[in-house]
Amino acid sequence: MCEIMRFYEVSKGTKLLDYMRVERAVRFLGKGIVKCEDHFNGKSFVYDFRVAPIILCETVSFFNVSPSRITLEAVTDCEFIELPGDPFFPLIYSNPDLAKFAINGVANYLGMTHYKVALLRTMSADKRYKQFLREFPEVAKYCELKDISSYLNITPQSLSRIRKTIKWAENEKALEALSNELEVVYKTYPASSSEM
Repeated sequence: MCEIMRFYEVSKGTKLLDYMRVERAVRFLGKGIVKCEDHFNGKSFVYDFRVAPIILCETVSFFNVSPSRITLEAVTDCEFIELPGDPFFPLIYSNPDLAKFAINGVANYLGMTHYKVALLRTMSADKRYKQFLREFPEVAKYCELKDISSYLNITPQSLSRIRKTIKWAENEKALEALSNELEVVYKTYPASSSEM
């Protein structure tokens, strides 16, 4: 497997996978943050963030060799090792341990995705924001407000209002500090974030 691995460094904004392209690799993200954006019925939304260290692959496109609705874009400068699909497929199917690894990885990801969807569908907007800060504190520092609001399924304007009026419990002081820090960042660099 080491013979087919390739190391890459990419800059912020680089697309690792474009819309309607076939996913042809599995990546081991060693440094950085990648946003996963879905494109459906002429609309797009951020459905996940991948923070290193993590495996990164659009599995539906990869295993079905079909065009992807998903784009994968570097939110920060990233470093990753890539395994191209063509030589990797025979290795997966001929090695029971690799096959089990792939199956478990996909199953675990599907379970986590279902859990995230359930959280977002059942929580109020302010709780969704707090959960986001708990899960993705680094993402909150580097992502544009429009991407965060897209992930939370609320408008940037609503997110801005929530951040100003949210109530913090005594045990949420670290989250409150992070939220206050982000408020300063977004006011200081409005061109890099969306309208507030």
